[in-house]
Amino acid sequence: MKESFYINSASGMFGGFQRSFSEAEFALFGVPYDSTASFRPGARFGPRSIREASTSLETWSWRAGVDYEDVKLHDLGDLAVVHGDTAETIRRVAETAEDIIGTRKTPVMIGGEHSMTLGMVKALKDVTVVSFDAHFDLREEYLSNKLSHACVMRRITEEIGSGSVIVVGPRATFREEMEFVKQKSIKYLSSLEIIRSGTKSATSWLRESLRGAKKIYISIDIDALDPAFAPGTGCPEPEGLSTTALLDILYEIVDSRLVGFDVVEVCPPYDNGGTAAIGAKLIFEVCCMATAQRK
Repeated sequence: MKESFYINSASGMFGGFQRSFSEAEFALFGVPYDSTASFRPGARFGPRSIREASTSLETWSWRAGVDYEDVKLHDLGDLAVVHGDTAETIRRVAETAEDIIGTRKTPVMIGGEHSMTLGMVKALKDVTVVSFDAHFDLREEYLSNKLSHACVMRRITEEIGSGSVIVVGPRATFREEMEFVKQKSIKYLSSLEIIRSGTKSATSWLRESLRGAKKIYISIDIDALDPAFAPGTGCPEPEGLSTTALLDILYEIVDSRLVGFDVVEVCPPYDNGGTAAIGAKLIFEVCCMATAQRK
């Protein structure tokens, strides 16, 4: 990958050790941006806190049967964001992701706010997006801003089509948004359905929904989890998923079609350290799951 003007390579080292870029299969970068935060700001500190937490986690994945030390990941550092200019920062995310994809590596993004996922999808183009989120993020605009984190999936449906977006875990919405979901036949599985029916039923539905997908991108907004598990987020909503349920579902859908993923909306000012640890764990686990599929 060519040296990017937008990347600060001194930002940190995820997991505490570094593969060379040439041998890496995954290329990770942080996006410390939260200018459209609508409730509790602070997600710009997410990449740093997740990296710090990652150095204390043990490396064996019980689900994947893979040790993270065998995962070939290179941490590029953090994107040089333009605070207050969401469009430009999204453009930089897209350009960075395109560079990573051009070297035949899988991009991994640490947020920051959820609006940055739009840049990843712009780079990947023909892809099915699975968004784990307490919210649909399908507003036309929020506070007169069409690039708000509350609108990211609406913008993504405009990029790839409403049939290529699946939302898992929603439980916070309003009438107009639900009307849009129904009008566009957007597939979703609410957290209440998962809690009542169990993860086995949820994964069966999700696998069936992904049957025709050629490429899969996974976006994990940490507020998909219940605040009892992940209090450190900007818009906490009760009645969410457990950490175990989320990891069990991920294990069933991460396969050779995965072309990238992100973990966003970890907000350290409202955290006790546990949310950042979960964010790091999710990255460890998804990388291990994907590595197991590639063996």
